[in-house]
Amino acid sequence: MPLILAIVMVVLVAGGVGGYFLLTGNDSADPNAGRPANAMPRLWEAASPTSEREGQNENGLRSMWFNNDDVIYGDGEGVRAYNRKTGKKKWTAKTPKGAGEVCAMSKEPSDDGVGAVVFDAGGDDCSYLSVIDTDTGRTLWSKNLQDGEDAERRPRVVVNSKVVAVTIGRTYAGFTVAGGAKAWELTARGHACTNSAGLSPQYLAVVSDCPDAKPKKQMALQDLEYAGIHSKITGEHRAIEQVLSDLPLTLLMDSGSSGSPDRFIQTYTKEGKPDHSFKLEGELKEMTFEPRSTYVDEDDQVLVAGYGANNGLAAMDLRTGKLLWKKRGSAAIAGVDRQGLIMVTDSPDSGASAVNALLVSAGLRDGKEKVMGALYEKEHNLPAPSDMSLAWNGNDNTLFVQSERLSDNRPGVQAFKAPAG
Repeated sequence: MPLILAIVMVVLVAGGVGGYFLLTGNDSADPNAGRPANAMPRLWEAASPTSEREGQNENGLRSMWFNNDDVIYGDGEGVRAYNRKTGKKKWTAKTPKGAGEVCAMSKEPSDDGVGAVVFDAGGDDCSYLSVIDTDTGRTLWSKNLQDGEDAERRPRVVVNSKVVAVTIGRTYAGFTVAGGAKAWELTARGHACTNSAGLSPQYLAVVSDCPDAKPKKQMALQDLEYAGIHSKITGEHRAIEQVLSDLPLTLLMDSGSSGSPDRFIQTYTKEGKPDHSFKLEGELKEMTFEPRSTYVDEDDQVLVAGYGANNGLAAMDLRTGKLLWKKRGSAAIAGVDRQGLIMVTDSPDSGASAVNALLVSAGLRDGKEKVMGALYEKEHNLPAPSDMSLAWNGNDNTLFVQSERLSDNRPGVQAFKAPAG
């Protein structure tokens, strides 16, 4: 199976010059425009240049970072920060010499405000790693990890307080945040191993089947912040599809058989020992695990993921494996805070299809919704929620929406202010 990192990521693309403008009077009440009473004020909208490397779910491009004051995103002109309240551009990170467009960004920066970006190194090869201070946009260090083999189109990159870890081509390695020195590198257990792996900010998980090694089948969990293997599990033969979370460590695995393999959700204890394993069957088979629609809550032990053919959402209890709730229709996760799961939907609990997409909070375990406001544009150019990239900043009660206009496919990002409480 290919390496897959479940990471939620955002690329912003458009056909114009990157910039911003502050909307002040253009969104004023207009009885002829059908503005709903609960429409959220739109703070600003910023354009962004087209990126030929836009991969959405494929390359994990759709990622927004936050620092104390700004929202940060990447696109055809690199990585830039905009003030969250005004949309004024704060900085543009320097693209490394010889690098092209942004291919991938870490899902989040580290707690110390360090983010990792992978650029195209030429020839459609996503292998140029760059590490950025998110407060200033200063590049800390960069490395071209091209290996001379086939071009890398699905790079994976994560960052924590100590290391930046990547899977790029044949490079499975961690580099120190401070200076980029190699901290560790994954090596094969034998000469004829079949491997599958997953990567998260905390863990590298590898399942290997090695005819010339003992044990023949083994799973290894490596803590990325510390040297050495966190744990080894003998006899594990299921392939790793994705790391869904590392708090708790939650993997999507499959039986590896051809055709339609059985799929499983597997959780692990803090000591790296297998905890719960649930086969996805019955209604659970309808769950999908795209980066923008997957979330695991450690406290409530709930997994939220996509559901059904119409881009809905569903929640699964990670203690029992039971389906807690499901929502049909188009819905997308923006984040989680004290109010619960924050999402945008056009199919609220009322059952009526919403004229304007709604921002709602939902209980993680019961799915009960509370409408926070409507996403309203006079031009009605917003697409279905499942076609939006969303980020929620609970400190400001601000929703950031990246999408393409329905009228002309011009992409951009908008900031909507939700009411407090």
